[in-house]
Amino acid sequence: MPQSLKFILLWIITLVLFSLADALWHFGLFGRAYRDDFKVLALLENDRIVFRKAYGFLAQLVLVSCLILLVLLRDPGNLKISVLVGALVGFLAITVYGLTNYALMKDWSFRLMVLEVIWGPLIGAWGGLVVSFTYRWLFR
Repeated sequence: MPQSLKFILLWIITLVLFSLADALWHFGLFGRAYRDDFKVLALLENDRIVFRKAYGFLAQLVLVSCLILLVLLRDPGNLKISVLVGALVGFLAITVYGLTNYALMKDWSFRLMVLEVIWGPLIGAWGGLVVSFTYRWLFR
């Protein structure tokens, strides 16, 4: 398989597994907390939160692309380094998002801030793990 195809496959696998974990967190494990606390902030239609899928996908695309790039620039074959880089990416992208929203937005709840602070490094570490394992599988 050509190397360019391997990188595309790495990106697709990471995007899918990262997004599934993110969906499980936001809609499954803590779905009620997010739904209840976001309602005061969200765009609503018939009392339901409207999710702009294209922009949600774009956010995932940017985050996963940066995660992959930073892991690949460091040492994708080293599991510990990949997880650490991923956790840092999650911390910077998602934890900072949660803290900034709590600092600036009147109705951003303390609970949402805590969930984002916890989730950032966790989802980032998961992404780093996925990149490392997928990289080793594709490029061994």
